[in-house]
Amino acid sequence: FLMAKKENADNTRSYLKKVLILVLIVMAVTLMVMFVGQVIDTLLVIFAGILLGTILRAARDGIHRLLHIGHKLSLVVVVVLFLGIISSAALLLAPDIYNQVNDLREEVPATWETVKENISGFGWGRELAEENPRVTDFFETPGESKNTGEDHDMTSSILGGLSTVAAILAGFVLVIIIAIYIAAEPQLYTEGFIRLFPRRRRKRVVEIMDEISRTIQWWLVGQLASMVILGTLATFGLWLLGVPYPLLLGTFTAVMTFIPNLGPIIAVIPTLLIALTVGVDTAIYAAIFYTVLQSIEGYFITPMIHRHAISVPPVLIITVQFLLYYLVGFMGVFLAMPLMGIVMVLVKRLYIEDILNDPLEEHTDYDTGGETIF
Repeated sequence: FLMAKKENADNTRSYLKKVLILVLIVMAVTLMVMFVGQVIDTLLVIFAGILLGTILRAARDGIHRLLHIGHKLSLVVVVVLFLGIISSAALLLAPDIYNQVNDLREEVPATWETVKENISGFGWGRELAEENPRVTDFFETPGESKNTGEDHDMTSSILGGLSTVAAILAGFVLVIIIAIYIAAEPQLYTEGFIRLFPRRRRKRVVEIMDEISRTIQWWLVGQLASMVILGTLATFGLWLLGVPYPLLLGTFTAVMTFIPNLGPIIAVIPTLLIALTVGVDTAIYAAIFYTVLQSIEGYFITPMIHRHAISVPPVLIITVQFLLYYLVGFMGVFLAMPLMGIVMVLVKRLYIEDILNDPLEEHTDYDTGGETIF
């Protein structure tokens, strides 16, 4: 009887211990999620700095092998070249882009009236024009009066714009500083991270970190090349078609190319709206041009450049893009692809290979019959 009673007590303690451990794990995960939710903007800035640091480190190693100089001096050369390219591009392109932005902003009311005239010949266009007779209808809140608080609204807009620009500049400077520090002493941060794991797992951790680094480097280089190619082609193509503001729209297309799947859709919308100010025919030609351009990018440029880069299912990356946009805004959309690339490497190596002991062949050893996911 005493032995049975003792066994029941031990079972009770064991059960309570398991429940306590589960509660602690849930609390820890909840606190971590809350913490990440509060500082996710800063974490994404740090992540962007790490991404740029991988590129600077790769360029540093290339300069080191090419010129046979020290790593620190090689990094100085890379940083000078990097800042020089950015400064040169800003000096060459920024004035024209700025002028086109100002011209577009001043001509928006007249542009919208022209668009309404051009699309009024269609049923859907007539309904759209009747629903939004003035361009200011897109920006005014219900019940807002033009003559109420104009000075206050103007002051608020200016202060809001200045704070946004200051935040963007501060984030950009922080990204560059983080990237330089990481590129200067990658071994220091790598060793500190590796020491967080048991000795028997450190070799595997290094292998996975190397794979992540290679994957991100290939993807970033390929993405930058795609941005330059598509931005250049879009600028010249729109110029030949007679679409206004070709440099502005081409630059916007280049920036949106950094966003997979959603970027091309976002880029074509303002282009078609501005092309409508010239005429419906011009808008149709612009739509055909962008369709051909995105087909060339999807079937030729991306497969050729991203041969060793990230492979993520489109539905998955779109889901993550919308989720990050809801959490942190547009910055999350920009960084969704490299984040998913890192997660994919971790899932493949740590879970599928190490936990499930699956050799990660191209296809599984059973027949799905060509059915869908469900």
